[in-house]
Amino acid sequence: MSHGDTLTQKARYHSRCTGIGHQASLQHLQTAHGQEPVPAANRDQARLEAAVFERLGGTIDYCAHPAGVAHVRPSADHLVVEVDRRLGPKHSLPRHCLEALLPTQYTGPDEEEELTPGGIAGVRLLEIDSSGLHLSLAGTNARVTLTGPPLAWWRNTLTRRRSSCRDDNRVPLRDAPTLTPFEATYLAANSTWWKEQADRAWIASGLLRRIALFHTVTKPFRIRYWRHGLGWKFELRYEHGVPVNHDQLIKHLTDPRWGLAIQSTRDHCECKQCDCDGGAERNCWFTLDTGGGRRDEIMLHFRRTRASYDITREYGRLVAAGAAPDWLAQALPAHHRSPAT
Repeated sequence: MSHGDTLTQKARYHSRCTGIGHQASLQHLQTAHGQEPVPAANRDQARLEAAVFERLGGTIDYCAHPAGVAHVRPSADHLVVEVDRRLGPKHSLPRHCLEALLPTQYTGPDEEEELTPGGIAGVRLLEIDSSGLHLSLAGTNARVTLTGPPLAWWRNTLTRRRSSCRDDNRVPLRDAPTLTPFEATYLAANSTWWKEQADRAWIASGLLRRIALFHTVTKPFRIRYWRHGLGWKFELRYEHGVPVNHDQLIKHLTDPRWGLAIQSTRDHCECKQCDCDGGAERNCWFTLDTGGGRRDEIMLHFRRTRASYDITREYGRLVAAGAAPDWLAQALPAHHRSPAT
């Protein structure tokens, strides 16, 4: 295989995983001098990215893109995540991310509240500039940049957040140069659990660095994911008649050259080429794991709605969240071309 063919394949993989166009991916890799199309993060970088992945919030309501991420830009020691502006029709996804990630310490009278930090212990705000909100992990060189809103929006939102913390008896910890005693005590109380999470952070990091696969190689109108022990569960929902394409998604996630170091097991599959069952809901389950008896890394549940399922509400929330017409035409084709919409 020629160098040009390999570069083209790398660019195609990079484009599908990140959501960045093929030509831009090709130009990036031409200047990266042998870099993998989706480089793996080191341990500290993976820990920060896993925190972002867990608290992103783009799956708790409908967003313009599945999981609320338009695209990502991964490098060995940094990740840029462009988040959608809206979380559902009324709320802000960037604001949710900011509140869910930046740590606070409760100082009010509720004794239960004062034991657990708000946000993620150790996450720090480095700076805000025209390229986004720059986050780090205390005591490390890990870096994640959230982009989407303009500079003035980030600044105004952080000002309002500081005011709301004061009203709620919370002290922001986002500017502390090192891990605070409060955070250190909280982490030390469950040190084994946090170490196990750190050991498995590469999975969430690898998924976040490939998050665009959920709208480039497959077209669910919604995905949800949540932590399941030390692993993750996913549910992907499709309109009746839309190809589920789970084999394509799994092929990219487990690519032997550039994917995650995991393997796939087909637990149950109801895919059929006909509506011979009256157009009933279809369900398929897969497990992705590292082998050796572990079956808790990633569990994928693909659901295709029954033929009679009314998807008007979901369609309306996607439109209100800013989903592009070309995406709606792919993910909800029957509803998108209906005269009623």
